Amino acid sequence: MPHHGQILRALLIAALTVLHFIQAAHAAEPDTLNRPRFAVHNKWLTEMSGVAASNIYKNHFWAHNDSGDRGRLFSFDSTGKTQTELRINGSSAFDWEDMSSFKDSSGSYLLIGDIGDNMMLRPFADVYLVSEPKDLRKPIIHANIKRRYSLIYEDGPHDAEAMAVDATERFVYILTKRDAHPRLYRFSLDAISGKLIPLNYLGEIRSIPSIEKHKAQRQGGISGGSPTAMEINSSGDIAMIVTLRNTYFFKRERNQSWLDALNKNPYARINNRLRQAESGTFTQDGKKVLIGSEGQPAMLEFSDTPLYPNRKN
Repeated sequence: MPHHGQILRALLIAALTVLHFIQAAHAAEPDTLNRPRFAVHNKWLTEMSGVAASNIYKNHFWAHNDSGDRGRLFSFDSTGKTQTELRINGSSAFDWEDMSSFKDSSGSYLLIGDIGDNMMLRPFADVYLVSEPKDLRKPIIHANIKRRYSLIYEDGPHDAEAMAVDATERFVYILTKRDAHPRLYRFSLDAISGKLIPLNYLGEIRSIPSIEKHKAQRQGGISGGSPTAMEINSSGDIAMIVTLRNTYFFKRERNQSWLDALNKNPYARINNRLRQAESGTFTQDGKKVLIGSEGQPAMLEFSDTPLYPNRKN
């Protein structure tokens, strides 16, 4: 029969082992304890598929529904209070899947991606550019389309739910969802107006969940690692990719392409605790990320942006 001292020693070792694994898990999943959550109680926002931070109002955000809704956005603050509904005049909404926001010397803009194609049959996809409204006092406001980008995949239709704009280089990136390996495409914000725009295919992304653990998914199917949203911070050096299970963060070095940056091992990962995470954005200052899920009410959760080891701020 074991001595009492041996039993106590075994219990102590077991307790230290459990503590070690808990600490390791917290290191792998940053900020799991401080992640405030809120709901947007808006009866019309039922399938939130895209979200983007306002570049005019601090702690304000824009969001849109998945397929089945009209061409409109909803504005709300960081408590979930709805500000206004923005109707995009002349837009169609076949399958809005993601959106981004950016600003340049000419103003602040919202970019909406009608890029979903579950059956992979659409001859082209649309992306809408509108100026971000400055006056949100009315419950319903309207905006005209500043630019409509009609995009074609030269290798045939693809389904995509992830779109991000790099305002520093003026390119918009689209990451596909249902390919064996997600495929990265891009087009220029300054592409010739009034013509179909061929998307520039850059390559496959094989770094989720890591280079070593990446596996092909069934062509045409989805998995827990399928991209559902993407965003690039305003500095153009950090990207996040949202999947159904996790959100991954990638660092781009000076003069490095986004294809190369996104094919490195993610430097951080946050587990998505919300059901069916379909949207994500950086806050205006880039210090936090906001992840959202479909359903009613629309649920969103803040997390601190994981700090890249060599980044000072």
